[in-house]
Amino acid sequence: MLFPMISAPIIARIYSPEDFGIYAVFFSLATIFSAISSFELRNIALLENDRTDGAHGSLLALSVVAGFSLALFLLVLTVPDAWLTFVLGTSVLPYLKWLPATVFWMGGSQVLYTWATREIQYKVLARNKLILGLSTMIFQIGIGLTDPGAVGFIIANLLGLSLALMLLTLIFAKTLRLLRPQFTFQSAVSQFRRHYRLAVWTTPGTLINSLSQFLPDLLINRFFGAALLGQYSLATRMLNMPIAFLSASIQDIFRQQATAEFNEQGHCKSSFWRFTALTLAGAIVLILPVIILIPYVFPIIFGSQWTEAGTLIQAVAFLTIVRFISSPISYVWIISGQQRLDFLWQIGLLALSLATLILPPLFDPKITLYSTLWIYSLMVGAWYLLAIAISYRLSGHPHPHPEDEAAQ
Repeated sequence: MLFPMISAPIIARIYSPEDFGIYAVFFSLATIFSAISSFELRNIALLENDRTDGAHGSLLALSVVAGFSLALFLLVLTVPDAWLTFVLGTSVLPYLKWLPATVFWMGGSQVLYTWATREIQYKVLARNKLILGLSTMIFQIGIGLTDPGAVGFIIANLLGLSLALMLLTLIFAKTLRLLRPQFTFQSAVSQFRRHYRLAVWTTPGTLINSLSQFLPDLLINRFFGAALLGQYSLATRMLNMPIAFLSASIQDIFRQQATAEFNEQGHCKSSFWRFTALTLAGAIVLILPVIILIPYVFPIIFGSQWTEAGTLIQAVAFLTIVRFISSPISYVWIISGQQRLDFLWQIGLLALSLATLILPPLFDPKITLYSTLWIYSLMVGAWYLLAIAISYRLSGHPHPHPEDEAAQ
């Protein structure tokens, strides 16, 4: 996480806001497609007790990723430019030819990363992340000095992924030499039949989650252009990285304590209130001052061309703070077995994000991005407040233990 934050002041002076915006759209598309490229069959490696069956599952997932990437390549070639322009705008079209290769590299990395997790290769995985972060930073700066535009980001990402992928491939190849699995069409069909629910049920959830995460980037580019998206992208990137790191750390502790309390007492309301107070205090003490000061600090750190970025981040301040409070404690939904409710909430989040980012510019073509982001922040922030209220309700009511449910 530190590498992109350290390099950002340099990269922001090498690449233009439009370059950042174009790459934000490209990266959003690559992340969405790569997230579903294996149809979640990469998880077979974790679900199978037998090591050879797990290896078969990984080979099946890699095959699906390859087929998905090939289909995406044909799609990019055959879909009329007018359709792509309507959905994505014109600025990103010249770069879509890089998308299938990027999706293949990212999807393949996710499959091999899952296998390495099964093999408990945590040192290698940590080294893999460091290599990816450091090499991508070096490539972005080195290639950027040649003034290539947005394609510099794409090539740097591919080169960094290639280095990281080599480590993961060595681990998997070593396993294949040891196990010598007989991967055939029949074995692939057998694996798929056992785990087809991953493709049928888990993949749609993953798609909705990814769309909700990256939808703002795609729609801002569509209605306000790549340059303004670049301003918004850099600002949210700098703010959300440390917030995500802090939120994930808090959630890890909450997960352990809330689960222990739930198993002992059938509820976790003490953990809920303790961690709600902790995240609220963190938002007031750490996040709010940064949001207030960011318009003054941003041009000094990143250059005068990024003045608007700090102002845009203030427009989503409410959503940023409410989401920070909601994210860790929402694990209550999983503890209490409310996965279906969580899926429905995710659908609502996607629909609300679409409405608040599309309707304002459609009804008022002169509306600014700043005003649109305020509407988006207030409405989606209110949806996260609903999530906090539901988490409170779920945490304070006793739930039957899994053993009791099984007995019933």
